[in-house]
Amino acid sequence: MMNKNTINFLGIFICFLVSIISYYISNFIGSSVFHLTKSPLSTVTIAILSGLILRQLFTFIKKFDSGYQFCIKYLLKGGIILLGINLSLSEVLDVSFNSLIVVVPCISFTIFLVLFIRSYFNISKRIALLIAVGTSICGVTAIVAAAPVLNAKKEEVSFAVANITLFGLFAMIFYPYLANSLFSNNSLAVGLFLGSSIHDTAQVAGASLIYDQQFINEDVVKISTVTKLIRNTAMIIVIPFLAIKQNKILHSKINLSSILKLFPLFIFGFILFIFFRSLGDFLFIKNQYSFYYFSESLWNSTILFLSSISGFLLTISMAAVGISTDILSLKKLEIKIFYFGFVIALFVGFLSFFIIKYSIL
Repeated sequence: MMNKNTINFLGIFICFLVSIISYYISNFIGSSVFHLTKSPLSTVTIAILSGLILRQLFTFIKKFDSGYQFCIKYLLKGGIILLGINLSLSEVLDVSFNSLIVVVPCISFTIFLVLFIRSYFNISKRIALLIAVGTSICGVTAIVAAAPVLNAKKEEVSFAVANITLFGLFAMIFYPYLANSLFSNNSLAVGLFLGSSIHDTAQVAGASLIYDQQFINEDVVKISTVTKLIRNTAMIIVIPFLAIKQNKILHSKINLSSILKLFPLFIFGFILFIFFRSLGDFLFIKNQYSFYYFSESLWNSTILFLSSISGFLLTISMAAVGISTDILSLKKLEIKIFYFGFVIALFVGFLSFFIIKYSIL
């Protein structure tokens, strides 16, 4: 019987293999099938779909779930942390203001809408709020964080997670093309839309990579990532608020320590690399400073190298997202919850589009 380390290694290796094969399949489809310089199917799209197919066809794939979860939990975060090397502090500050304009109303109005319409779908307040925070904040992470304070049942958590998985996967694959149609490759608008309307951090990363690979716009990856991480930090406000409203946690138990535990710590790594990039640009590009062999050319090579590693880690994570998704399990989703989740997902997408179209552009 295999030990845990072996299982993890094999799971990671499968994701690695899928991502490599997906790269060559994407190039083959573009050059040999359609005779195009750019494949109509990106590497990330193929990696996700290949993972989904493998999961459904081969039952033994499930044995390595802990390895796939390792990719989603650690390699994804590592990729996002390294993604900070592509951003300067001034760029982040510019994006952050616009992100807040979109993110704050999306979260606030979504929770209000959920409380207002849930009775029409005849579903519990707990599962309605779980779907609300999962859709508007950060997917599965927000659901897991909110479940204890809402005293949610295991079945309710499972239904909410299935809901987020279903509509999040759909959005991850199709929203990049929708965003390009709506905003004509406007980097800011597309990045804000993908970062504010797609559910989970992994799904936003996947969608932005698909967009970059199909429409050659790496700025979208930066903007959508910053927007999504701002959404993630909203947990430290929204979750305690729900706890107080539901009276599931005594006020005395809600302290700074318990709130900070909700904060996604990998964001600090992302910010650290932003400062690292800003400092390097200041020293080696703006002031032409040299330190032994380290000069402007080597600094630019370092940025390119770390950026490439980031993209590769994110692609492996997307393969893991596909392989770890059991579509057959989604059949358990009750039809009324399915409809409710669809309405909420549609509302967040429309609200994001409306705010960007009439407040940002």
